Amino acid sequence: MTSSTGITGIDHAVILVRDLDSAEHTYKRLGFRPTSRGHHTKLDTYNHCIMLDGDYFEVLGVERPGPYNAEQQATLKEREGLWGLALQTDDARAAHGRLKAAGFAPTDPVDFARPVELPGRITEARFTVFYFEVSAAPGLRLFLCQHYTRDVVWRPDYLGQPNAAAALAHVTLAVDDPATAATAYGRIFGTAPVPRAGGLEVPAGRASIRLLSSGQAALEFAGDPVLAYRRPVPIGLGFAVSDRRATKAVLGAAGLPYLESAQGGLRVASIHANGVALDFV
Repeated sequence: MTSSTGITGIDHAVILVRDLDSAEHTYKRLGFRPTSRGHHTKLDTYNHCIMLDGDYFEVLGVERPGPYNAEQQATLKEREGLWGLALQTDDARAAHGRLKAAGFAPTDPVDFARPVELPGRITEARFTVFYFEVSAAPGLRLFLCQHYTRDVVWRPDYLGQPNAAAALAHVTLAVDDPATAATAYGRIFGTAPVPRAGGLEVPAGRASIRLLSSGQAALEFAGDPVLAYRRPVPIGLGFAVSDRRATKAVLGAAGLPYLESAQGGLRVASIHANGVALDFV
């Protein structure tokens, strides 16, 4: 799936954390294998990535407050949790021009890098990114990300998560008006929203954006402190898993509680994952 603006799906999700050392430990306990710590030149942020089959997510902290991370600083004053989505593109600057022509107001592209330590050498992972305007879609900061060094980012030793998470499956948001939100996301991904209980779902490449009404979110995430976040807000991140028995084994060994749906999906509450509920489906 490629939209008319050159977007091919979701590249990665961004989970903001206040304490990166603690978050690294948390996600290891959840059965993920974080990469070594990356330090983003120019952006003054640092992270650990969890690499999946063709996509990934990162836990991200502010290393030094600065102009390029002002939005992350502002969010962290209010909450941790899922904050943004990087969208896939093969040509960031071409996509930038198409988005402007389509009526969006993206920021200027920024080239940046982070050092990557490999056996016997240190190299760089290089990217070009730019952001949509804040009003483009509710609840998430959206930006495009072009990779120049995929061989450095998706290394074989980074893949194969102990909890059997294989790919991003969905992002769930609580919004006041699912129809309006779905129109915005559908315009970005070039797809038509699909009705689901208490909301709508927008196909986004291999994954989807789930947009729940406040009432439906309260039903589906009953008792989770994530519901206290000010709407619109992302409240959940879902993963397709290759073996739910392996997922259960990892969570059980760590002593982490989880809920199991009638369909066999597993959910870990946001209190155990830096402010974002995790689904393993």
